[in-house]
Amino acid sequence: MKTSFRLLCGTVALAAIAGCHDYLTGGELSNDPNRPVVASNGNLLVGIETNLWGLVGGDPARTTGIFAQQFTGAGSQYQANVQPYQLTEDNTNGAYASVYGGGGLVDVKNLEVGATAAKDTVFLGVAQVYEGFLMGTAADLFGDVVYSEALQGTPNPKLDDQLAVYDSVQKVLSAAIVNLGKTELPGLAEADIEYGGDQDCYIALAHTLKARFYMHTAEVRPTAYAQALAEAKQGLMSDDCDFEGRFNSSSGQQNFYYQFEVTAGRSGYVIPNLGFIALLESRNDPRRAEYFNAKGTDLSATRKAADFQQPYVTYDENTLIWAEAAYRTGDQVTALAKLNEERANHGLAPEAVSGQALLREILTEEYIADFQLGYEAFSLYNRTCFPNLVPTGTGKIPGRLYYDASERQTDTSIPQPGTAPNTLRNRDNPPNATSDGTGLACIGQ
Repeated sequence: MKTSFRLLCGTVALAAIAGCHDYLTGGELSNDPNRPVVASNGNLLVGIETNLWGLVGGDPARTTGIFAQQFTGAGSQYQANVQPYQLTEDNTNGAYASVYGGGGLVDVKNLEVGATAAKDTVFLGVAQVYEGFLMGTAADLFGDVVYSEALQGTPNPKLDDQLAVYDSVQKVLSAAIVNLGKTELPGLAEADIEYGGDQDCYIALAHTLKARFYMHTAEVRPTAYAQALAEAKQGLMSDDCDFEGRFNSSSGQQNFYYQFEVTAGRSGYVIPNLGFIALLESRNDPRRAEYFNAKGTDLSATRKAADFQQPYVTYDENTLIWAEAAYRTGDQVTALAKLNEERANHGLAPEAVSGQALLREILTEEYIADFQLGYEAFSLYNRTCFPNLVPTGTGKIPGRLYYDASERQTDTSIPQPGTAPNTLRNRDNPPNATSDGTGLACIGQ
């Protein structure tokens, strides 16, 4: 059973605004405020967890939610830049830097060193799960990223190809699964604010992440569907191990959407997309009321609550990966069964469809279940051109974000915006000719 923890850093609020949340103090987070100390493994883990929540749930998630047309940009930069696709380097709000800085890869690597020195193999496995999660997410959002030469002191470290990053992520997650199968030493359970040191949850999470990232390569590597299927069969099997942001009502520790709309006073900047609401209503989907208020003008009271435990990787996601991967590898019987398993988890009646109609239903369920799940709705659209969205701005729907300006200015390996690979589409994620599930020409890519 998953243990819930509610300890967060006092500056998580910054994540919702600037993507930065690496100043951690209080309780187990501070050993002695009167003198500098080397961060303990527990200190590092808390910073890594909260940083990751910010990366997958902060400003870029709102931006890509607009691209995937689950939200609409209705105020400030979201209306002026994001909605019409007039993007600049400023739209990342420091997200690329957070992949590496405080709570990012630098601390993940320090934790791996610390866990190895302590001969704590399970703690090492947890660190490796976060490394894979972090760098796979970076590849999702930015495509080519610095990885093999990161933290090596190399001047102007190179950008690794997006597919090479995913390959490295698969290796580190495989190593994590092996290490998580060892005997746990004291200390992890007390430090871990995500799962309370639950090894089974971390192993299941690692398998689901492997399935997720295999799916993200399947557009150009169709054999990845079989690999995703094998991992999903070992992934999250109930809601008990959903990976969530452990938010609470204390100042600076609230859900990012609460912080953005209430604390920062930015209500109305990002609003529900009417087309997405219409889709939910046309299907009599109970998630219409779960996601949005009755008027369709804002998130529901539940989702907007300060202490809402925002999900980022879920049993629903794993089940639908299993369904789609089974379909793509020729097993429609299993595909339908897993689709209906996910539907039953939301009180929906079973479907009885086959062929392209079955694929369309699976993709529709994925699109709905992926709401606010980091960048998953955005990644689904990039891979499948489903739904077959009509652009809301000039040109095609962006497939990635630009790197931070500060990173480009300090690393000459990163080119100017508009110069490959720093364009609004990754070369390893080419436009789709048709929309999966419909067979019609892809409009938005």
